[in-house]
Amino acid sequence: MNRKAIFSVMVLAATLASTPAVFAAPYGGANTVNTAATGKAVKFALRNDSASPMKLKVGDQVLTLAAGATINVKASIGQTVTAEEASATNPAGAILATVIDGLSGATVVVR
Repeated sequence: MNRKAIFSVMVLAATLASTPAVFAAPYGGANTVNTAATGKAVKFALRNDSASPMKLKVGDQVLTLAAGATINVKASIGQTVTAEEASATNPAGAILATVIDGLSGATVVVR
């Protein structure tokens, strides 16, 4: 067998062996399903930067946020902040934010 044929067979074997590894899911990453199940509460603030009041829903709690006002909120990881009523910039039911651990102590600005 000549060297070219041996080399091409080796390259083909390496390519076929490495292809599944490229598309494999990373191992040991954070699992959002498990973190949502822990029920850990996160404290953050919501600020309304629009000119009109907004009705927001944080988890199951409905809040009215006055224009220019800031309120402190406590919600479990995995819950969403949604627009309860349509506004000039957000349709009703739009997801504005999802509560994650990184929101702790932050201010979410809604326009």
